Amino acid sequence: MGSQSPLVAADIMSRDLLTAQEHWSLQTLIDFFIRHRITGAPVLCEDEQELVGVVSLTDLLTFDSKPDHNLGENPMAQYYYSALEGTSIDDLGIRDTTPHLSHLVSEIMTPSIISVPAATPVTELAQILVNKGIHRIFITEGRKLCGVVSTLDILRHLTELSH
Repeated sequence: MGSQSPLVAADIMSRDLLTAQEHWSLQTLIDFFIRHRITGAPVLCEDEQELVGVVSLTDLLTFDSKPDHNLGENPMAQYYYSALEGTSIDDLGIRDTTPHLSHLVSEIMTPSIISVPAATPVTELAQILVNKGIHRIFITEGRKLCGVVSTLDILRHLTELSH
């Protein structure tokens, strides 16, 4: 009898992912979280292929806890807004509106991403989750997002093994 191949990330990862875009306003992100009843999402760059970060409800709450918000805090905001049909930030009339409309996901997301290839053994995934104190790990091919494995995915698999 041959030995069985170890279980790898590709065997248990979720492939249908809800993702946020780095150029979304924070209001768009809030609406997205509410509509899908989620508290976090991987963030993709504008071409929707490359994983550039992760954003969560905690990031929004941290942003909201700051007493003052300035559009100049992140030059990426100015870049995205100025790219809109040659319109300036002032022309868009967003300076005096809610910070959720005048700030972008790219300003609050966590750019450091913990990811592994799809061939990573599940035992190694579990060790990374424990060591880093996180609940999900992104599965990538290069910087392209392929899936995610959460602690729930691992627990679900362990439960299926016992039945």
